[in-house]
Amino acid sequence: MTDIYEPYSEYCPRCQTHHTTRIERTRGNCWWITFVLGCIFFFPLCYWLCCASSKDTKHFCPSCGTLLAVRQGGC
Repeated sequence: MTDIYEPYSEYCPRCQTHHTTRIERTRGNCWWITFVLGCIFFFPLCYWLCCASSKDTKHFCPSCGTLLAVRQGGC
């Protein structure tokens, strides 16, 4: 089974070839909601926010930089 948070082989419609994606992890809406609720109600919940799986993962073509997929983390 492929981990959706790691690079994988994807077809790029712009380059018209298969590439292993380049990833960037960003803080999405779910991350911010959990952060605010964790700080207000349950501070130890914020430990989860340090994990890479709590962030959104954007997959890009390494050749042309086209955004190929966004995988939402956490929620």
